[in-house]
Amino acid sequence: MTIAGTARTVRVTRDDGVATITLDRPPLNVLTIAMLDELDAALADLAGAGDLRLVVLRGAGRSFSAGVDVAEHRGELLERMLDAFARVARRLLDYEVATLAVVHGAALGGACELVALCDLALVTDDAKLGTPEISLGVVPPVGAAAFPALVGRQRAAALVLTGETIGGAEAAAWGLVWRAVPAAALDETLAAVAATFRGRSAASLRLAKRTMRVAAASGSLRDAIEAADAEQRRSLPRIADADEGLRAFLEKRPPRWVHR
Repeated sequence: MTIAGTARTVRVTRDDGVATITLDRPPLNVLTIAMLDELDAALADLAGAGDLRLVVLRGAGRSFSAGVDVAEHRGELLERMLDAFARVARRLLDYEVATLAVVHGAALGGACELVALCDLALVTDDAKLGTPEISLGVVPPVGAAAFPALVGRQRAAALVLTGETIGGAEAAAWGLVWRAVPAAALDETLAAVAATFRGRSAASLRLAKRTMRVAAASGSLRDAIEAADAEQRRSLPRIADADEGLRAFLEKRPPRWVHR
């Protein structure tokens, strides 16, 4: 069963443990303050679903998104725009449910930064990604912080300092996104990825994200391993699906997840 949301520029559907948030502001899904507030509210609402395994973020029409509204990025609206975008960025950073950006057309500026903040990104070979803010005399703050860990210092500098865009296939080769596929195969590939997540335990997926988060927040590799190990020791005894998955393997049967 699919349940449709009621937001004006952000549509939400849920189907068997996978939710899809669709940016829907024709023609290019330019992100306004109001739209970012809707996106933040949609993410907050979905976070409470205990059986949710994946949240997909994608755009309607011919592009994922051309970025934030330039008219709302100046003057008296600047602080409100920065606050709205920062709220969504923090939400994605702290989100317990796995997130997947699905990109066709363009993902530019703030939209490219949102893609970088998702756990995974699936793009078409011919998609265009980049942060052209420098050409307008401004800077992509999330990109400046997030890109180096994804693509390395030199390529991050190229994205931030030159403002040039790269294609989807190149973005995958750089490590900015997970995977690039032909445009004709995008929906089929997304369906296969969604099916994989539907076969997982929601509780175990959340533990996996927490483990990666606490490890990333540590200093040395030794500290990261110790932090990840500590999270496993703390959480595993309290997750019913962890024991169920191991028991199912030993009993040579499919697991019966309860998502807790």
